[in-house]
Amino acid sequence: MPKRPFRDKQPVRPGRAPRTVGDLISMRLPALAQRARLASEQSVWQVAVMKALGPDLANKVNRCTLDSGKITVVAESSAWAARMRFALAEAESALAAATPGFREVLVRVRPRRSAAAKV
Repeated sequence: MPKRPFRDKQPVRPGRAPRTVGDLISMRLPALAQRARLASEQSVWQVAVMKALGPDLANKVNRCTLDSGKITVVAESSAWAARMRFALAEAESALAAATPGFREVLVRVRPRRSAAAKV
């Protein structure tokens, strides 16, 4: 009967308890740890914007940013931008509750590519 193949396993080392990934990241990369903490705050207002838009309009969002209390939503076209303006105007109170320091919502249209970029 053939022998079992050797498995390349490390033995369990006695000593310190295993660390979490978050602990390892915060030790090695403090800037990354700070960004990870801010990501949870960021996701709250982004979720509020996407809920206010609904699934049909949320698919047409190219980018969504928050800067100094201004939420800027970039739409694919001017037609979608107009619909987003109406939907976000109705949901400003919900956005104000989810976003600290909320001032206004801006909806922009993504610039079209030039003819040279298409080639």
